[in-house]
Formats: sequence, structure tokens, C-alpha cells
Amino acid sequence: MSTIHKSQNFNDIPAYDKEYWWSKTPQERLAAALKLIRRAKAIYYANPANASLGNGGQVLKSNRPIKHRKLPMLEP
Repeated sequence: MSTIHKSQNFNDIPAYDKEYWWSKTPQERLAAALKLIRRAKAIYYANPANASLGNGGQVLKSNRPIKHRKLPMLEP
């Protein structure tokens, strides 16, 4: 399985994903966590408006989210 699900609410994750996760060794779970952290940092650094994380800090959320254009509302 190549998809990694992340949720703050344990109940949001399907049972088969929980079983898959806990069937892994601690080293495999640490490797998956490291992969998530690296992806988060890459996304964070992709926005030039964000401050540097040179001290090894954790990415919690973007300091200055990129503005996206608003799409017009479609009336039914």
C-alpha cells in the first residue's frame, strides 16, 4: 500500500488501514512518519512567503497561505 492516511481523529481511519499500520514493524512506521514530515516540509518550502525552518522546526501550517482566485458561485 503506497497511500498514507493521516488524521487527528483515530476513528476517521478505516479499520483495514489501522490493521495495515499496526502490522508494520516500528522501523517501518518511523520510516513512514519521516516520509510524511519530508513531504510536509517540501510543501512548506514551495511557498516563498513562508519563513525558513533552518532550526529543524516542525511544520504546523503555512505562515502565509498562497492566495487562490475565487471561482464564481453557480446558482442552481
